[in-house]
Amino acid sequence: MQLDSLDIKNLDICLNKAINVVKNYMENISTEPVIPNIQREELNNLIYKDIPFEGIGVENAIEDVKNTIVPYCSKIGNPKFLSWIITSPSPAGTIGEILNVGLNQVPFCYKSGPAATVIEDIVIDWFKSLFGYNDKSGGILVSGGTMGTLTALSVAREVHMPGTMTKGIQNIKKPLVVYVSNISHKSVETAASVLGIGSDFVRKIPVDSNFKMNFKELEKQVEKDITLGFHPFCVVAQAGTSNEGAVDDIDTIADFCNKNNIWLHIDAAFAGGAILTERGKKLMKGIEKADSISTDPHKWFFIPVEAGCVLIKNKEHLYNTYKTTNKTFNHEDPVDYMNYGIQFTRASRAFKIWFAFRSYGLNKIEQIIDKNMDLAEEFAKKITASDKWQLVTPVQTSAVCFRYVPNSNYNDEELNKIQNKILYELELSGKAFLSPAIIKNKTVIRACFSNHRTSYEDLNLVFKYLSDISKKFN
Repeated sequence: MQLDSLDIKNLDICLNKAINVVKNYMENISTEPVIPNIQREELNNLIYKDIPFEGIGVENAIEDVKNTIVPYCSKIGNPKFLSWIITSPSPAGTIGEILNVGLNQVPFCYKSGPAATVIEDIVIDWFKSLFGYNDKSGGILVSGGTMGTLTALSVAREVHMPGTMTKGIQNIKKPLVVYVSNISHKSVETAASVLGIGSDFVRKIPVDSNFKMNFKELEKQVEKDITLGFHPFCVVAQAGTSNEGAVDDIDTIADFCNKNNIWLHIDAAFAGGAILTERGKKLMKGIEKADSISTDPHKWFFIPVEAGCVLIKNKEHLYNTYKTTNKTFNHEDPVDYMNYGIQFTRASRAFKIWFAFRSYGLNKIEQIIDKNMDLAEEFAKKITASDKWQLVTPVQTSAVCFRYVPNSNYNDEELNKIQNKILYELELSGKAFLSPAIIKNKTVIRACFSNHRTSYEDLNLVFKYLSDISKKFN
């Protein structure tokens, strides 16, 4: 007996209905509550959860999504979603992703996805050019910044200790040490742990008053570790710290690393998009000197998740770390991505980037990022001009960290609770969504302007919402 396939007879009708769900969601994203007000247990009872041995049909399943899934999605694309650096994907990026899913290409080698492989080559070349790398450089698209950092540090480890991908680090004489600022992303410690270096060997360097890695302290720590018999092998500099949006002095750190044979990796997951702007280029001066760079197109390039990018200045190092054959690297050989990263079966992350960049042009995206930076500076001015609010960090990219400090005798513990209460009531209202952050052991409110829809009107409304809620704590 021949079994039926999984093909759908009314495919056109189903696709249209599914697309309409996405279309309506996107069209109403600016007016819906930013965060749905529903408890997890209640939502768990709403969504069908029994194992579905018998199906209900595609059209009924789409209706189920429309009624019980869509209303309870966080509206990341809402212009008043100013929380984490999870940016609103551009509509063209979303369309690109829809096309990408339908085409279902798997670019681990050329034959598994010829067009997808070539498009990834093209997208990697675009990012190499943006960050000042040359034809000898290479890279691969990954899930995001965490995998980008892990990939880069694994290459750094192989370069400093050839053969560790096969022999491991069981017999090393000098323990490897990684250096980061003490406000760096947790992914650096995760990478060190996964690679067998150990998070205890991640040295956290203090930051200066601008929340940049203190270079003098870095120099002292490296010198101390050499004296103690350790192997300083990698510095991870930040191009946009998670809370403060701060950018380290990349140029100075790069010269130091090159002089001392230390691998320099730039974590540009947050602020990498700023490289399109003149302000961003100045902030990231010297980034082309780094040995590796990771950035997230799904952040400030407005691409749907997942889309991370890791670049290696010398492509041969990436190949030698992940190659699946004994073939010696040849720069002229076309890239098969199974030899350049951790994954074999992998989705094409390049297509949605290629599609969105082709649709808008990078000049348009640059204008949006410049506007985001202007909005952050304008919001900081509002905070500074008020006697009730206090700016906690200087604005460097798109993040503004501030604190409500009324004219009263509240102590720090009470003020910490007040910030959280303000954020809770704002979230409960559904009008806007901002996040808390811990800066110098104090709870602050963080607004991140990295949304292509956010306007000056939205900025003023958010400030009004915050001010109205805060009045009860005077």
